[in-house]
Amino acid sequence: MHYYISYKGRRLKGPLTREDAIKELFELKRTFKGLTIVIVDEQTGKIKGEINPGRKRRK
Repeated sequence: MHYYISYKGRRLKGPLTREDAIKELFELKRTFKGLTIVIVDEQTGKIKGEINPGRKRRK
């Protein structure tokens, strides 16, 4: 899997490993609101998921 830093649907940085993407996100989140990590399948290029730290989980 490839991980990209994304802002409003546009890929800003990547491909990265999961750990590197999380580190970059926490460094950049003070500068931009709405940053997410997009998970993309290497072989097909399709988006598999998203990591959005701004969302609160429901219990």
